[in-house]
Amino acid sequence: MSEAAPTDSAPPSAFARNIPLYYLFQFVRGFHFWLPIWFLFLQSQHGLSYVQIGFMEVLFGIATILAEVPTGAIADRFGRRVALGMGALGFAGATVLFATLNFPSLIVGHLFMSITRTLMSGSDDALLYDSLRQLKRTGEYERHAGRASAVATASLLAATILAGPLVSVLDFRTVIIISAVGMGLAGLIALTLREPPRREAEYDASVDAPASSRSGVAVLSEIRTGLQIALRTRPVLWAILFGGVMLATLDLPEFFIQPFVRSHGVDPAIALLDGLTYSGFMLPSFLGLMLGAMFAAPLAAQLGERRALPTVLVVGGLVFVPLLAVDHLALVASFALLAAGTAAVQPLAGGYINRRIPSDQRATVLSIFSLITAVMITIVIGSASALVDAFDFQAGFGLAFALLIAGGAVFWAGWRRAHYAG
Repeated sequence: MSEAAPTDSAPPSAFARNIPLYYLFQFVRGFHFWLPIWFLFLQSQHGLSYVQIGFMEVLFGIATILAEVPTGAIADRFGRRVALGMGALGFAGATVLFATLNFPSLIVGHLFMSITRTLMSGSDDALLYDSLRQLKRTGEYERHAGRASAVATASLLAATILAGPLVSVLDFRTVIIISAVGMGLAGLIALTLREPPRREAEYDASVDAPASSRSGVAVLSEIRTGLQIALRTRPVLWAILFGGVMLATLDLPEFFIQPFVRSHGVDPAIALLDGLTYSGFMLPSFLGLMLGAMFAAPLAAQLGERRALPTVLVVGGLVFVPLLAVDHLALVASFALLAAGTAAVQPLAGGYINRRIPSDQRATVLSIFSLITAVMITIVIGSASALVDAFDFQAGFGLAFALLIAGGAVFWAGWRRAHYAG
C-alpha cells in the first residue's frame, strides 16, 4: 500500500505525539481491578453457577457481535479518537452499574460494558497504524502494538497485585468501582489524541474522496464496504478466521482461572494473607500476557509473518496437554504460557491484516476481526461452562483443545493457500 505524502494540512510530525499518548492511554485503561475478581464476585456475591456465568458471557458475546462492526464503522466515519474517548468513558459508567446492581439487573451493566468496549476495539489499532502511516513508519506497527499491549498488561499486573488484598480489606463491589476511575481517565486522555487522516484520498491524490452523505447512510456504507473488503481479500478473511479461533481457544483456561484457584482452597475474601496468595496465583497469567505482547514483534521479525502465527498454534497445542492430564495449582504455569500465546496473536494477526486493507475502512475491518473472534469466544465459553458445571475443568479444557487443533489446522491451511495465491 502506498505511503505517499498525505494531503492533510498538518505536517506528519504533528502526529508523532500520538505514539506516547497511545501508550499512556493503554497504561491507564489497564488498571482493571475488577478483572482478577469478577468471576468470584458473581459466585460469592450473587451465588451464580458456571452455567449462569457462562450464559452472561454468551449475552456479552452476542452484544459484542451486534455492536462490533457498527461501532467500527462509526469510528471510521466520525473519528477513532472520539470512539476511544466515548468507549472508555462509557465503560467506566458500565463498570459502576455492574458493581452496584443486583442480579439479574447487573446484566445491564455487563452488556453495556460489552457495547462500550467495541467502540475501542479496532479504533485503537486503526489510530495507531494511521498515525504511523503519517510518519512513514508502518513497519513499526507490531512493535508499538505489542509494547502498548505489554504496557497495559503491566498496569493490569499492578491491579492484580492489589486486587486480592483490597477485596480482603474492603469488598468486591468497592474494588470493582475503583476500576471505573482509571477507565474514565483513559477516556479523557483519548480525547487529547490527534485524529490522523482516515481516507485514502488524503494520502494519494489519485484516489477520489467519497461523496458526502447523511451520517446514518454513511455508516451503513462503511459497514458494507468493510465487509466487502474482508470477504473479497482472501488472505485477510483467512487470517481473521485463523486468528479468531486461536484467540477463542487459547484464552479459555484464563476464563476459569479464578474459580480454578479457589477450588484449591485459595479465597481472597477470607483474610489479607489469602488475598495476597490469591493475587500471587493470578500474576503469572498476566505476566504471560505482557511478555507475549512484547515478543510478538521479535517473533514476526525472526520467523516472518507467514510462520509466526502457526508457531503460536503449535506451541499452544503442546502447552494445553498438561491441563488435560492433571488437576493441580501448578497448572497456573500452563495458564501463563497460554496467555502469552493469546497476547501474541492480536498484534501478529493485526499487523498482517493492516498491511492489506485501506485506511478508509481500517477500523471497520479490524472490528470484523473482533466480531468473528467474539462469535468464536461465545461458542467456546458457553459450551465449556456447561461441561465444567456437569463434569470438571478438564472437560472444558478438552473442548478448547479440540477446537484449537481442528479449527486451527483448517484455517491455517486456508490462510496458507490464500497467502500464496494473493
